[in-house]
Amino acid sequence: MGETNNLKYLEKTSPQDLIDVLNSDFEQTANQYNSFCQLINDRLAIHNSLHYNHSPIDPGYNRRTRLDLIKNIHNLNQAFDRLASLLNRSPFRKMDKGRIIPYDFTAWIDVGIKLTKEQINDYIKQVENVLKELFDFKIKYRLND
Repeated sequence: MGETNNLKYLEKTSPQDLIDVLNSDFEQTANQYNSFCQLINDRLAIHNSLHYNHSPIDPGYNRRTRLDLIKNIHNLNQAFDRLASLLNRSPFRKMDKGRIIPYDFTAWIDVGIKLTKEQINDYIKQVENVLKELFDFKIKYRLND
C-alpha cells in the first residue's frame, strides 16, 4: 500500500487524485495478496486458488464512486477472510503461549453519504497493517518473492 508520505499528500489534494491513489493502492494490494497466496502454495505447500482482482473505482467522486469503493472493500475483505481461514486451519497457525490466535485481516471503512479524506486515510492505514501482517508471516517462515 501507499507510504505514509502519501497520506500527508492526500490531505491537500483533489478528490480525483485521491481516487487515483486508491485505485493504485488496491492494485498494489491485489498484487501483493496474489503473490503471497502463490508463495504459500509453492513454499509451504498450502494449496490454494485464492485470488483477488481490483475493479477500478469511478473517479467522479459520486454515488458510483462510493458503490465501486464498497464493492472493492467487500471483495478485498472477503479475499483476506478466505486467506485467514486457510492459515488458521494450517500448520502455520499463529500461537501465543500455547493458544491459537486467529489471523484476522479485516480493514473497515464507513462509506456513507459523504466520503472524507480522513476516512480513506484511515482505511489505507488499516490495509497497510494487514499487509504488514502478511510481510511478518513471510519473514517468520523465510518466504521470499
